[in-house]
Amino acid sequence: MADFHFIRPLWLLALLPAALLWLQVWRQSQSLGPLAKAVDPALLKHLLIDARPRQRIRPIHLLGTTWLFATLALAGPSWKQMPMPFADEQAGLLVILRVSPTMQASDVPPTRLQRARHKLSDLLDTRSGTATGLIAYDGSAHLVVPLSRDERILNTMAESLSPDIMPRQGDALAEALALAHNTFKRANMAGSILVITDHISQSDHLQSSLPVQFWSMQSLDGTVPPSIRQAAKTLRAPLTALSIDRSDVDTIARRARSDFADVSHTAHTDHWQDAGYALLPILALVFVLHFRKGWRT
Repeated sequence: MADFHFIRPLWLLALLPAALLWLQVWRQSQSLGPLAKAVDPALLKHLLIDARPRQRIRPIHLLGTTWLFATLALAGPSWKQMPMPFADEQAGLLVILRVSPTMQASDVPPTRLQRARHKLSDLLDTRSGTATGLIAYDGSAHLVVPLSRDERILNTMAESLSPDIMPRQGDALAEALALAHNTFKRANMAGSILVITDHISQSDHLQSSLPVQFWSMQSLDGTVPPSIRQAAKTLRAPLTALSIDRSDVDTIARRARSDFADVSHTAHTDHWQDAGYALLPILALVFVLHFRKGWRT
């Protein structure tokens, strides 16, 4: 029971007015009012019409018991953890794709951006049926596709992206990372982030509480630009160079699964089983006793 705690402890404050109300009602039930002051106590018990001894368990006691169990149930007692439901089906991945003029370079045929689209399509096939979202960024960051299991929509939207439709040029990767965090939070889903880029101009202010990995699209010879290496070092993120075959796709997909396993395990440790529901049968039984005929306060 070392892990015993209340999930919603503020509900315990309801015990304070309950105790005051119970004490007031109990005092009134014990008092005979002005009669006790006007009649000698030795004669009073002989003058009462009903002088039977009072019951030990009375409605006032049941009232306090009902309030106590109801408050404890609402406070959510808990002492053990439970796995998150459908955790394996929620391995979310948010892809942050740079859509800038430099991604139109043809040193990676046909262009860096087009090759990124092809690689992304291969990745979606590998992760078929798993939630994936898309964020496009240049001088600003924009959510293109929220987390979805429909890879056709994501492929279609990725094909429509070009530097011409981006509002301004620049490097808003920090903004894109923040947008990815907010997207996961709104979806109430765990997962990781994949950044597909050819260059990063600002890496000092990058931060992420979620796992991040980088996918370099600058060359096919296996080299990774120093700017991306520096960003990966800042975020302690692994990086993958563009390859001719599917080895880079398999590496990215494997890391995404591994990252999600770590995140879901962390989320698991914060998910406590609410034992307040176990008090409902007891509460119902105590409440039924309130309807017993002939009870006095």
